[in-house]
Amino acid sequence: MGKYKTSFTKKIMMMDKEDNDIIIPSSEDIIAINKTLGFNIINQGAVDFLIARIEAKTPKKNYKRQIATIAAILWFEIIRGHPFADGNKRTATEAMKLFLKKNNHRLNTTLGGLVYISMKIANNEISYQTLIDWIYERLENGNLH
Repeated sequence: MGKYKTSFTKKIMMMDKEDNDIIIPSSEDIIAINKTLGFNIINQGAVDFLIARIEAKTPKKNYKRQIATIAAILWFEIIRGHPFADGNKRTATEAMKLFLKKNNHRLNTTLGGLVYISMKIANNEISYQTLIDWIYERLENGNLH
């Protein structure tokens, strides 16, 4: 993953305890990732709506499930919402991976696995709930990748 000029300073609170706050990207963070990949935004409103959707999510008591849900929103909605002229799958994957890293998590999968799931999302071959479950099953603590 390249270096992105992102702040990732937004937080959402968890229901159980304050030390489990989740750090989320801003619209500007996601746009910065796309620009670093060499592309341009065509619909900032879609990116703003995506962040609002994450912020409006009802906090879950299960921290790992909440992380998986937000990662799925980022990955699914950027690919399916297509807010960028190009690079939506790459931007979505990098935004999701950076979100996990900022929250001290990673996915136990290969690059091929990420590409495969990105294509399934793009081709409408995986449901949102199935994606959450797929991420949840592979979610690990740590920043190994």
